Amino acid sequence: MNISKGIIKVANDLIISPNFTFEHFKETDFYKNQDGIRIIYLDGMQVIENRRYLVSIFFRNGKIYMLSLICCDEEYSEKDESKRKELHDKVLQEFGISGDGKFEWGEIESVYDKRSNISSINVLYY
Repeated sequence: MNISKGIIKVANDLIISPNFTFEHFKETDFYKNQDGIRIIYLDGMQVIENRRYLVSIFFRNGKIYMLSLICCDEEYSEKDESKRKELHDKVLQEFGISGDGKFEWGEIESVYDKRSNISSINVLYY
């Protein structure tokens, strides 16, 4: 991973960067005839930097818009899902990101969405 350049290695053949496109995604083993318009949920857990994540990818006009990561190293009940945000905050701190995670290429944020009851690390690309 190279946070300063916005490069995140999800798998050997799936390395997300600011210039990543849906055409690049189609060349990976994760491509299963998805259309690139809807959210793409990768099958199974992905191990990134020794942590297990559920990974989702969003494209806008064929270019990477957002990578969403949900760390699954710890289990949380539905009523305790908001506590996963604390784990995500810790993960970001391990990479030197606290508070404002803004970069030239985009931003990284740890969020908890009360409405959907989901905590995630969102990597947004400009």
